[in-house]
Amino acid sequence: MSAAVLEVSGLTKRFGDHVLDDVELTTRGGELTLVVGGPGSGKSTLARCLTGVYRPDGGLVRYRLAGHGVVDLTGADARGVAWLRAHHLAGFDGPPAVPPGLPAAEAAARAAGCSRAEAVAALARLGADALGSVPFGRLRPAQRHAVGLAAALEPARPFVVLDAPERYADPHRLIRWLQRLIGTGAAVVVTADTTSKLTAIASHTGYLEKGHITWAEP
Repeated sequence: MSAAVLEVSGLTKRFGDHVLDDVELTTRGGELTLVVGGPGSGKSTLARCLTGVYRPDGGLVRYRLAGHGVVDLTGADARGVAWLRAHHLAGFDGPPAVPPGLPAAEAAARAAGCSRAEAVAALARLGADALGSVPFGRLRPAQRHAVGLAAALEPARPFVVLDAPERYADPHRLIRWLQRLIGTGAAVVVTADTTSKLTAIASHTGYLEKGHITWAEP
């Protein structure tokens, strides 16, 4: 089993009212933790707290890195978050910020920090290889998200956090790729709608409602 561990304790985030309240979550290398919920349940907020896009109002978000100790995102500055995301953490919560004239494959390569050939292969794994030469600005919103998803999955980082990826990829293709990542020892967290097909491969499944996660019995 990989030494990678993500530990979330007492996570709280407020936007007026509580969106997340005392959330607890642990994911180890070789595991996929699935958090499902309805619209407005806080799934995207959770994913963004786990990737450093949002700073939690309370609690801890700790990444235990093999050979690098522990990084706590709740206390990390922008440079620390950028370092974690550049080397250890892949996150997806939307399309990449790239020039609209850039071909989709090059947009994915830039976002992932990989070669164009690797980006083309990543798009193909999601069944989106036809998008490779299309200027990013001409893609439909869902296609732009697919490019962002391919960019997040391609680097095969030890930690992967994905927000609602099933909306932008064939679930069977996505399952195969996630199984591959889990097999390499990655610690994976995915948010999804309550009808998610990823329950078939999830190590742990929790239901997010009113800011709290209720975990299913193993």
